[in-house]
Parts: sequence; C-alpha cells; structure tokens
Amino acid sequence: MCFGGRATAASAVDLLSGFDAVRIGGCFPVSDSEVAGEMSRLLYRLRKADEDVLASRSSGPIRDESVAAGLTTGDAVEVEGTITAVRQYEVPESLTEFLDLKSFQELVLALPGSEESISVFAPPLVGKISQGDRVKAMAVVIDASSAEQVFAAGRVAWFPSMAESVGWKLLARQGVDLSRIAEAASRNRRSLEAADGDAFYSMLAAAKDLNTEPFDPANPLTPLAVQPVALLQSPQDYHGQWIRMNASTVRITRISVTDPARQQQLGQDHYYQIDASGDLGNTIIQLARGEGETGDPILMSGTYPVSLVSATLPSFLSEQFKDKDAVVAMVGHPVSIDGFFYRLWSYKNEFMTREGGGKQVGPLVVVSAWQSMAPPTDENDEVQVIGYALAVAIVVAILATIWWTRRNAKEDAKVRENAYESVKIDLE
Repeated sequence: MCFGGRATAASAVDLLSGFDAVRIGGCFPVSDSEVAGEMSRLLYRLRKADEDVLASRSSGPIRDESVAAGLTTGDAVEVEGTITAVRQYEVPESLTEFLDLKSFQELVLALPGSEESISVFAPPLVGKISQGDRVKAMAVVIDASSAEQVFAAGRVAWFPSMAESVGWKLLARQGVDLSRIAEAASRNRRSLEAADGDAFYSMLAAAKDLNTEPFDPANPLTPLAVQPVALLQSPQDYHGQWIRMNASTVRITRISVTDPARQQQLGQDHYYQIDASGDLGNTIIQLARGEGETGDPILMSGTYPVSLVSATLPSFLSEQFKDKDAVVAMVGHPVSIDGFFYRLWSYKNEFMTREGGGKQVGPLVVVSAWQSMAPPTDENDEVQVIGYALAVAIVVAILATIWWTRRNAKEDAKVRENAYESVKIDLE
C-alpha cells in the first residue's frame, strides 16, 4: 500500500461505481439491514478500486489537523491508529454471494499522539485481531462532521501488538502487513499468483535485512526447528513462523524482478530460487491425485522437494554466479537455513509429469540466514583435491538418489509399508 502524501485532497467518488456523496453519507449509522446492505456495497466497491489511484487522491494522514479540517464526504485520506474496539456486522443474506462478503467490521481507532478516535468500516481482518493492534488503511470519508469521524476502507493493513509467534513478531517489527500473510494461508497448494505479490515480496525484503535482536533481553530469539514433513502435514500451524530446517540444495535459479516498485521494495532487481530436498526420515508421503485424475496415490519416501527463496546467497553457494549472465547453476550442498514458512505451493516438475499426477506440492520458505553443513576442508593441497572429488561425488549421489528414490517410490513404499509411517496429503 502507498501512504505517500499529496498536496491537496481529492474526491474518490468517481472510483466507486454507483455511489455519489449523498449515497456514501447514507451508509452510516448502520442501524438496520438496509443500511448494512449499503455499507456492504460500498466496501465491495472499495475492494475493487485501484489502491494506487486511491492513494494519489490523498493529501496525507488523518492525524494532520490541516488535512482533517478540509475533509468532506467521499474524499480519500490515509488513516492509522490503534484499535480500541471492534464491532461486527452481518451482510444481508441476499447480498453475501454477490459481494463475496458475509460480514464487515467497524474498527474504533485511537489516533497517534491524540485523545481523539475515529471509526473505520472495512471487510473482516484475517487474523486474531485485538485491542492495541495498529492498523493502516487508505480510506474514504463517510462522515467528517461528527466528533468521531467515520471512514470506509476496502482493506486494512494489520500490525499486531502481541503476535502469535516469534516469526510474526519479527515480521511486524520489519513493517510487514500481517493480514497479507494470514490471507496467503487460504491459497495453500496453489501456484503463486498475483494475490501473493505483496505478502511474498514484503517477506522477502524483511528476511533480507532481518533484525533478530531479542524483544526481551532475557530471552534470546531462536527459530523453531522443524522437519519438512511437519510443513506438509499441518501447514496451517506454520504460516509466517520463523523456522530452522536442514536441506540439501540441488539447483539455484536467479529470478529477475522487472517491476520497478518491487525492485525498490527489495532494493535489487533479482532474487534466487533454490530447489532443494528435505529428509523425510521414516515417513512415506502419499499424494492423493487431484480432482478428475485417475490412478493410485503417488508415494514418495526418503526425500521430498523443498523450495527456498532468498534475496542473497552465502559465499559457499554464490560461486557459480560470479558470471553475471549465469541464470541457473546445479549446486549440491547440505545446508541449515533459518527462514519464514510462506505456504505450500504447487508447480510443474519432471517427476509429477512422469507420474501423471499434475503439479508438485511443496513447502516454500523465505530464507533469512544460511549455514553450511558440509565437513570442513583441510588446507593441504592433496586433501583439498580429495575433498573436491568427494564433494562432486556427493552431488552426483544426491541427484542419483533423488532420481532413483522417486523412480522406485511405489515399490519401496510397498516393501517397507509395515516399517514406515504413511501420511496422506491431499493434492488439489
């Protein structure tokens, strides 16, 4: 969201099809189902409005007295404050399907550095909101004349004061809108799409320059140690969590970022996607085929694909990218990573295509720190040569093992069925 100031305020009425200033003013107070329906329609139009255009109409933040004094119904303005109360309203049943909205909220906000408060109507925030949480929004004025001014917003950025996990606390401290992270959970097992843009890039930027200083000096911050299978079994428990996990890299791809706004957000014009494998231990993953697909479930054991993304690479992985024209490099290296679990995502790969099972589903982790798990090398030249040879052998072995394990996953799983735990993962 853009919160840059402008010289003069401007009406946003022309962005809200079917509404004029009189109709906007009639959306409050929400005293009956008819008014609730009007407010629901207004919020629907605001959700559809271009946020950048809406931001361009604003003269600045509501806390600026000169801005607040000149507002009229339909003007665009930046609102920010701390939640003091939340009121819930039901959308009339006749409108829920059309508006894709079952309820909306009224957030009563205390303005920064002021005893005044405002009310902001908006679609429900995704997450466990509570008093004391900070929110931001680009909103339109409903009523600027009352003591408690009233606004409406298509979406609200959320910065909780007491986040659910260390990961959420770290992201909030980095300025990440956690409503975006919470929304991403609803897209589990789907490909990355336009709706992921804000959450993905904000998490990537936060991980690049992550501040890991303890919130309480007496309690050092430590990532949550997880195994890949845990992310597959219950991804809902880990969205936005700061985790530590072991993996083996296989392939690194340099991804170009062409959008100027994303380049500015990330501070560079690229990031890296690292295809890796995680150890499944004694677990067999059973991937149910997607809707409309036939055949037995796809079984995988031994290792499982894990996708890592990072704004930068450590020196032990970046050697292959000294050539600025290099885009892809095969790099086999055991690593331990600290990072944020984004969500499960789906993508095409050779294995699933060969098995006739549609897209691969796997964890996507945004890396904040890397550690090599490779054995230290000796300075002696002869030992170094042997070490390099072993490293090459390990890479070949890793790739061969992954290929062989997947090729024989069905047979291996049946033979060891009594000794292994089977986990069923729906593949949508």
